[in-house]
Amino acid sequence: MRLSLSRAAAEALGGEPRVRRLLEIELDDTGTLAPGPSGPLGDDVAHVWIDLPSPSEVLIEARLAERTAGRRFLLIGGLNPDVAARLVAIAANELVRAQARPLRPRKAPAPRTPTPKELELAARRAPAIVWSAAPSFAFLPGSSGTLWGAGASLGFRGAGVSERATARWLTGPTSAGPTRWFEVGLAVDYRVYLGSSVRLALGADAALGFLHLGDARATDGILGARDAWSGRAGGLLGVDVRAFGPAWLGLHVSPGAILRPTRFETAGGLGGTVEGLWLGVDLALQLEHPLARSVSTNPR
Repeated sequence: MRLSLSRAAAEALGGEPRVRRLLEIELDDTGTLAPGPSGPLGDDVAHVWIDLPSPSEVLIEARLAERTAGRRFLLIGGLNPDVAARLVAIAANELVRAQARPLRPRKAPAPRTPTPKELELAARRAPAIVWSAAPSFAFLPGSSGTLWGAGASLGFRGAGVSERATARWLTGPTSAGPTRWFEVGLAVDYRVYLGSSVRLALGADAALGFLHLGDARATDGILGARDAWSGRAGGLLGVDVRAFGPAWLGLHVSPGAILRPTRFETAGGLGGTVEGLWLGVDLALQLEHPLARSVSTNPR
């Protein structure tokens, strides 16, 4: 232990040698007192400072290694220097002993439970597999057509963005007579949440289509052909409402255009083209299966 005294404290306590001798007696087996106040640093070296802030009060400070310094005030007014020095030595020894006690291990903080809002935000951005099925409708004003049928999709969602493979089977009347339309395509959309149970869908889709024109005598100039291929592309707008848990009900509109016109000629000699605007409407049931269920509780 290294001891340092201010001049005022040494005079009030009968001199530094006396304080050192009394402190050596009190230390006993706790440690040894260094002959001087300075020397090499070490983890097992305690430093003690004694000062006299006022004529009747002694300040004792002790510190071991990197621990927080201990501090004690003693009132010595009316005491003779010998008694005051002995009290100071006892107090300094108690401070050093307190500094030398093993530190209690700190309890690890209990993991913070995520709030419902944090769970909801994490679920929105978590990767998931998305299935959907829908009654589907398509309006072709350029071909005086109205088609209906069913659609389905399977895709992946991550960070709010979904990439899906889609398929539709539609049938209905057009200017070419009874028409069947089968398509496979891709769709990309982003979900904007208005609340925990309502969200908007914004995106785009494109599909390769296969037509069957029931009353056609020729398609694309090929006599006797009733089948042709086509395609379409457009935007995607929709609103989804949570039905329960991972299930959502959505109304989706796909405004776009037919990319490859299909010319036809009917048995009555009338000609036309399946072309122009496409307006698709889906009433979709979507199921989302999350791929990860763990949620970070780190607020950063």
